[in-house]
Amino acid sequence: MSTTTDPATVVSRVELLVQMGRPERALDEADAALAATPDDPRLLATAGWVRLRLQRSAEAVPLLEQVVAGHPTAHGALYLLSIAQQNTGDVASARDSAARALELDPDDARYHLQLADTHLVGKVRRQDRALARERIASALELAPEDPDRLLQAARLWSRLGDDDTARTLVRRGLAVAPQHEDLLYLDAALTTDAGRSAKGFGAVLAQNPEHAEAGYVLHLSVWRQVLRLVEAPILLVGAVALVVTFTMSDAAVGSTAVWGIVVLLGVLVTALRAVPVLVQVPPGLLRRTLRWTPWRRGTTVALAVGWVGVVAALVLLYGVRDAVAVRWSLVGLAGVLLVSGATSTMLHRAMLAQARDLGYFPAGRAGTARLTALRSGLRAETTRRLVVVGIPAVVVLAIGANALAREDGRGVAALAAVAWTLPGLLALWFARSLLGRVRAEGPGDPGTGAARTVRAVVGGAVLALTTALVVLAGVAALVAVPVVPNAHDADGRYVQEVRDPSDGPTSSCGGRPVTRLSCLQREREERLDEMQERMEDMEVPTFEVPDIEIPDFDLPSVPPLDGEVPVVPTP
Repeated sequence: MSTTTDPATVVSRVELLVQMGRPERALDEADAALAATPDDPRLLATAGWVRLRLQRSAEAVPLLEQVVAGHPTAHGALYLLSIAQQNTGDVASARDSAARALELDPDDARYHLQLADTHLVGKVRRQDRALARERIASALELAPEDPDRLLQAARLWSRLGDDDTARTLVRRGLAVAPQHEDLLYLDAALTTDAGRSAKGFGAVLAQNPEHAEAGYVLHLSVWRQVLRLVEAPILLVGAVALVVTFTMSDAAVGSTAVWGIVVLLGVLVTALRAVPVLVQVPPGLLRRTLRWTPWRRGTTVALAVGWVGVVAALVLLYGVRDAVAVRWSLVGLAGVLLVSGATSTMLHRAMLAQARDLGYFPAGRAGTARLTALRSGLRAETTRRLVVVGIPAVVVLAIGANALAREDGRGVAALAAVAWTLPGLLALWFARSLLGRVRAEGPGDPGTGAARTVRAVVGGAVLALTTALVVLAGVAALVAVPVVPNAHDADGRYVQEVRDPSDGPTSSCGGRPVTRLSCLQREREERLDEMQERMEDMEVPTFEVPDIEIPDFDLPSVPPLDGEVPVVPTP
């Protein structure tokens, strides 16, 4: 640490250390000099600025307020104070500080953009949006080629909901500064193509491996695709189980091929969404993601098991017609669901644990904000899944067993629904515990209070009830898996014969032989009763036949032939 206390020299050293990526060392230099000269405004402002870089805004506020109190016209200190006040939730004060800085120096584009930023926090009204657009336009007129100002303006336009304008500004900035780290990050964040986005974040990390935001977003992006590869087999196998439940009988077995095409489309969509992203990820990061789990290389094996299960499910739809083989195929698919569901649960936990170990959830406001946002996303996704599986579950439960082709497939379909939703619920429990630890390790959280406590208690109760219900449903589904022989074993082989039009009326009877015979007898009796009723209601017209008098005719007598009758020779 330097021993000089000259404010100008200390400020230069602190700025250099920050540029070198050593803000903690810079803060030590500033605090040491400030201890020797506690009233120097340059040192006070510099110490506050470094704390802002370290996301310690609560500590920066009193230092910057001391500068402004002694020098009311220090517009630079007012600008930093506005940022610190906004970060700590004091939006009104932040807006006033930014407005005062702008009045003192209306030609600085930073002050226009900061005032626009304060109007887009909290409850944003129409006039706030209009004022923000006006300030952004003024800033771009003052600094049309400044990459930092273009970066700020692009972020604000994105918050206004205009990502197209934001992307245009980012490209303008990159044309001026192609290696600008934050512009490269925002360009990757605004890209709609997931593969290009992953490639962009990888480029940012290649330039600066310590870029926390790019590392965190790329970490989540990789995990999202890995989880998609694990969870897609669960969904596809569950869909096959539903197809078997509704169509695996002599009456409807021909429709299984159509549903097989739907499953193949699901495989294709999963590949198109996951593979382009994983290809763009640095290989070392992908290997670390897969190996840095409790199962290590077993994760890759579990992935293979899930997709082998999808292939087996397609074979079931297209090639398996023996009733007993169908039952054992369902049992095998249930085993695949258990492996994939357990893998999904483990990977959800590993995703959060890795993010914590890599420092993406540091103690303090930044870690709390990231973890809160991630937890909110998990909650929304899990809720959506519960709704998606709840609708077909209600439909299937409402249908009686006699109306289904194979009711023993319902247990496997229900197990798939549980394996698709339960990992998210368990991840919410882990995220809840991790958030508590991050808050406990950090400084005092200004958001604590009775309202948040009530929300936490209610949310925990709802989460506990939902988890318990899903676990009970999973136990019931596991018990319903057709491991032991059942009545369908007597169905023989499912065959849908081509009907000859001369065979008479069609029959809707199917299923086991005994059931088909009784159904055919019942249909024949119903047709006879219907014909009899029609004949009874039919009116047969009557006709009167008149009496016809036939006159008598006198026929002449024919004399007999004389001699023998000539014989015609045979040719």
